[in-house]
Amino acid sequence: MAVYSTADKDAKFVKMADEAYCVGPAKAQESYLNREGILMAAVISHADAVHPGYGFLAEDALFARMCSQCGLTWLGPQADLISLMGDKAAARKFAASRGIAIIPGTFVLNDPDATERAALKIGFPLLIKASQGGGGKGIRIVTSPDDLNSQLKIAKQETSSAFGSTSIYLERVLKHARHIEVQIIGDQNGRILVLGDRDCTMQVRRQKIIEESPATFITDAQRRELIVTVHRLLDGVNYQGLGTVEFLFSDDRFYFLEMNTRLQVEHGVTETTTGLDIVMLQLQLASNESRLSRQIPSCDGVAIECRINLTAPTNNNQLSTFSFPEGIRVDTGYQSGDNVPSYYDALLVKVIVNGKNRLEAVTLMQKALANIKIDGVSTNLHDLQKILASSWYKKGVFAVETLDMRLEKHESFTG
Repeated sequence: MAVYSTADKDAKFVKMADEAYCVGPAKAQESYLNREGILMAAVISHADAVHPGYGFLAEDALFARMCSQCGLTWLGPQADLISLMGDKAAARKFAASRGIAIIPGTFVLNDPDATERAALKIGFPLLIKASQGGGGKGIRIVTSPDDLNSQLKIAKQETSSAFGSTSIYLERVLKHARHIEVQIIGDQNGRILVLGDRDCTMQVRRQKIIEESPATFITDAQRRELIVTVHRLLDGVNYQGLGTVEFLFSDDRFYFLEMNTRLQVEHGVTETTTGLDIVMLQLQLASNESRLSRQIPSCDGVAIECRINLTAPTNNNQLSTFSFPEGIRVDTGYQSGDNVPSYYDALLVKVIVNGKNRLEAVTLMQKALANIKIDGVSTNLHDLQKILASSWYKKGVFAVETLDMRLEKHESFTG
């Protein structure tokens, strides 16, 4: 059973569903963020569970509680854990209390004078980050003391609009850092199993556009360290369902960044290399139809995912052509002829390939991108093609700031 807004009434997922219920108009606040409307649809349809997906109410602790109060199984961790990890400043404090390295910075700051003192102590450049939220929203970089107050104002406006909160904290910018994720799942008894890791370093303005699994640049010893760190964070907290623990890797050290208490957009690369259907496993565990093995799944080859996003959306974003070559994994909710609503995320499609090693995977992705045909809208497909063709990407010589720096300097991605 699916729910949809009026903007999505003709969407592919609505047509595929056995039952579909409209929960409001196009604006997300009145539909996909409408807790009562979605719960009413669940009750009317006699659903017994709610899948949070990976956006909108996916990490909304209040909605998770409301589902439980209505007798619906929430396919995710308990509301208290969603609240803890959803508050990024609180999650930092929790990780530190468990002996895990966190990025140098502060916890929540409310006083302007204290914020200024903390900023001078951390040094510049630094990041202002929203305590509530995700997806790169509410994050501002500050390069000098003169910019602090103006960037604080913008960050608070962004986080207030997106998440209904103005809580912020400060974090040091780690130079030449890589962004590493660890995919985990917890069963009904709270036993944690690590399913794999991902390199999500390739980002434009804190938005991931290319992900790889596994992170090929880390050693076996470092991977074991990651696994131990994840267990130190989560063992004994009775975590249930899917989750992703995120780290920055800088100067040969892992720093806890945050935890997402939900399915990740990029889970497909982990599925590709492990052979697991992560969403099905999530459903089976929630319904007590499966038990977790104690053994970490083996990884077969290297998978790469490219996110093709809509750029410069207009009121009419019709996909006149939307075709992909055979032999690759294509995750999308669109097809040729569809009009892409401009109200929601810009993601059009995720393209995933799998090679015996990273070099082969890069080559396969280059071929895949060269044979994708998308007309009628503007996308980042050409940029992805240039990145995959660059010598620095093929050699794995990049960091979180690489793409942003190239854009600022008006350099070609192929340089």
